[in-house]
Amino acid sequence: MSPLVSVIVPNYNHALFLPLRLQSIYQQTYQQIEVILLDDSSTDESIKLLKKYEQHPKTTHFSINL
Repeated sequence: MSPLVSVIVPNYNHALFLPLRLQSIYQQTYQQIEVILLDDSSTDESIKLLKKYEQHPKTTHFSINL
């Protein structure tokens, strides 16, 4: 079995870049990944975008620093 790779996605006000960044991560050919989504209380649309990926099977943690 291949080792599990943790992909940590820190974010603060990068809503413009999140869709492409997350698409790239979730579409990797290596399947043994867990994705950890972190947001530092963004004031743009970041949290709304990240919440769309909260239930993705590869997302193991989603945290918003309040």
